[in-house]
Amino acid sequence: MSIEHALREFERRIGIDRSGRSVWVWLVPMFVGVASGIFGAFMPGIPGDFPWPGRVVLGLFGLVTMTAIAVIYLISFDNDRNQSDEIPRSR
Repeated sequence: MSIEHALREFERRIGIDRSGRSVWVWLVPMFVGVASGIFGAFMPGIPGDFPWPGRVVLGLFGLVTMTAIAVIYLISFDNDRNQSDEIPRSR
């Protein structure tokens, strides 16, 4: 099974109709989460002697929360009328 097919299946399961649009947009939340995890673990302001298990927890927290937020925003755009490919009819 291809990645694109798996992403289309994921969209179908959660009830999103993004036909005609790229499924690769689902990589954005993953990149946001990974970047947040890395930046969260090594952000400025953390003392230099902060233990590595604490940094791992901060990194995982950033990864999970930011990925979830990015996915929620991506799902909410499915219902946005500005994202529709239909042309509104004037009255």
